[in-house]
Amino acid sequence: MFQSFHDLATRSAAVVGVVVLLGTAPGLAAAAAPSPLEARIQLTEDRIAIEHLLMEYGRTLDNRDFAAYSQLFAENGEWKGALGTYKGPVAIQTAMEKIFTDAAADIPKGRNFHVMSNFDIKVQGDRATASSMFIFYKMEGSKPGAEVAGRYEDVLIREKGVWRFLQRTALPPG
Repeated sequence: MFQSFHDLATRSAAVVGVVVLLGTAPGLAAAAAPSPLEARIQLTEDRIAIEHLLMEYGRTLDNRDFAAYSQLFAENGEWKGALGTYKGPVAIQTAMEKIFTDAAADIPKGRNFHVMSNFDIKVQGDRATASSMFIFYKMEGSKPGAEVAGRYEDVLIREKGVWRFLQRTALPPG
């Protein structure tokens, strides 16, 4: 009987020890909440990804790559500006193709560029806001001429692990 009691006590102690170890395992604590360092790294990575998104917007537009441009927007993303409001990547792509055919027909591909600046990005988990300035230049010979200037007010969302525009509003400078 002593042997059985001893076995029971040993097994009970082992089970309690495993439960205590699992409850305080570093991996479990980290899964519950990121450390301050991990949170800072994630915030930095998010800001870099959003800055890249803002720059890709100008690059894809300047290259007239409207398919890639439209993919910068969330599934229910929206573009708003003086030329209208368009919702969803397909509608946005179609609108930009028309706008550049009509309004920018006199600007051959490679003869314009955007300059983006003054990024103010605020990240809150999987959502963010951004404000920025832009100037759209048209080349006249070898000299750039400022055609349009303004600002963007953005609402961004992390969709399927990638930052995209939920709403991009083009406004006059101000």
